Amino acid sequence: MAPSSKAERGGPGGKRGAAGGAGPGAAPRGRREHLVRQLDRVRLSGQLSPRLFRKLPPRVCVTLKSIVDEEFLWAGHIFLGFSKCGRYVLSYTSSSGDDDFSFYLYHLYWWEFNVHSKLRLVRQVRLFQDEEIYSDLYLTVCEWPGDSDKVIVFGFNTRSAPGLQVNLMLMSDENHRDIYVSTVAVPPPRHCPACQSARDTPGEAPPACLRHGFLLHTKFQVVYPFPTFQPAFQLRKDHVVLLNTSFSLVACAIAVHPAGDSSSQQILYRRRNLPEPPPSPPPQQQQQLPQEGVGLEGSGVSPPPSQPPQGPPQSADPPPNPPPSLAVTKAKEFVADLFRRAQGNEGGSGGSPTSGGDDPQPSPPGPLPTMAGSPPGDPSPPETPPEPGYVNYTKLCYVLEPGDTPRVNLEDDKISLPFVVTDLSGRSLRPLRDRDRATAQGQFLAVEQLSLDFEYVINEVIRNDAAWARQFCSFSDYDIVILEVCPETNQVLINIGLLLLAFPCPEHEGQLRPRTHHTSLKVSWDLNSGAFTTVGVGELTEVKGQTSGSVWSSYRKGCVDTVMRWLVPEAPGRGVHRMTNEALHKGCSLKVLADNERYTWIVL
Repeated sequence: MAPSSKAERGGPGGKRGAAGGAGPGAAPRGRREHLVRQLDRVRLSGQLSPRLFRKLPPRVCVTLKSIVDEEFLWAGHIFLGFSKCGRYVLSYTSSSGDDDFSFYLYHLYWWEFNVHSKLRLVRQVRLFQDEEIYSDLYLTVCEWPGDSDKVIVFGFNTRSAPGLQVNLMLMSDENHRDIYVSTVAVPPPRHCPACQSARDTPGEAPPACLRHGFLLHTKFQVVYPFPTFQPAFQLRKDHVVLLNTSFSLVACAIAVHPAGDSSSQQILYRRRNLPEPPPSPPPQQQQQLPQEGVGLEGSGVSPPPSQPPQGPPQSADPPPNPPPSLAVTKAKEFVADLFRRAQGNEGGSGGSPTSGGDDPQPSPPGPLPTMAGSPPGDPSPPETPPEPGYVNYTKLCYVLEPGDTPRVNLEDDKISLPFVVTDLSGRSLRPLRDRDRATAQGQFLAVEQLSLDFEYVINEVIRNDAAWARQFCSFSDYDIVILEVCPETNQVLINIGLLLLAFPCPEHEGQLRPRTHHTSLKVSWDLNSGAFTTVGVGELTEVKGQTSGSVWSSYRKGCVDTVMRWLVPEAPGRGVHRMTNEALHKGCSLKVLADNERYTWIVL
């Protein structure tokens, strides 16, 4: 796509820039209009011609063949594009044997880019380690908005494995799809002190810097209707990836931390590490303050704690806190009332912090009780807020050690997705037990998982918040789309499309058989507390003569329309950066690899 002829460059022997068309304000034939004037015309008319920036000057365009040795092109390298920083160009290879029982092996490559010299290979890693991949994959390589230490690679197949024998062996069908995920540390910058220290360590195989030297792999299977892949939302929060497994939404946090206790460096589910209680107020204020501890942490609700002991404050230096306003007190009591109702509806097992289905409007708060002080010799520690019973959270830590380390069995029934953690050469990292975290030397990799079970959420929302709960019989299928993610508040808004059986309205007498309906449930999930909150419940719409495919297609189109109405454009360089091999699967090739931040093109 780079201009090559003299006519296009406006050089000697060529006609200078012929106009692309005649129209109001068009430049006279034979004279190229200045770019600033063209942009000014765009601002006045509101119309941007796609021909305006279709070509770049030759000085910012290089051809791939001029910067890559031909042997790599013959080896089957598929070039994906520039990294977000512009320092690297990424490529991958996929290789397999000639028979139907051969596996595909995928490798990812980093090439250092310099516009005045050839690409220099700086890193090569194997993706999806130990997985038996029988078909070519759609690949997407993504970078987080502000996390430049690692990339995440998604691979999935859209068809069954080739060959009748393989299909019979795997019993594969079109209702299942395998998802492969690898998180890969990027090559280190030149000034990384840990990497420099590792290079200076004596020995034949010195350990690498863990921050720039780990791989994490996982695999799961999704079912029809296959979840949509939304990297702009799934990677909105740095270090965290949201994985839709068709049955649950798993938030997985991956980060390298320095040595020492990791309790203060937790990314997900922070309610396990509550701050210390504030100093007790003076006795003259205790009789005036309403109940403390009735409030929100994220969107999780906590009940009132037991009464603290009466006495002087722990420190005389900080001034006493002023009493809360009446509005704050009423809001806290209102939230506490919602909590008690939710606890009563669910028998104390924990659930959605919403009001009950039979009484959607909570009663107004009554008189506010005052705090009575405990005797000085009988202090009562504050109660720990109860955790929702459906919270499923795990955290495992790993350290990088030289040589082969035996795998430690850390089986946990709360681990939603199994994963393999290795160094760059494929050697397993050593897991850390809880008692060893505080004394660990050097860096450690923390992998957190917090999951939300979809079927539990559906049942709870229908039972507590659906006006049509009495008509509901059962649901047969559902589809989840992420509508928004707020990294500052750790809130995830999801839309659950639902196919269900429900009885007709009571007004339709004589129709006793349940019929198929479609609806949607909007739910907010708090990554701090693990709790979910109902945002909205749609009405029932009877499905008449539609296939499930048409229902889900219409539902997803509605979700896209909703997202586009809310969409706020990201600033350059602040969004999720993605590269794919989609063009290859369509039987074509990219025309250019563009680094739009630095105005550089590699012409293929």
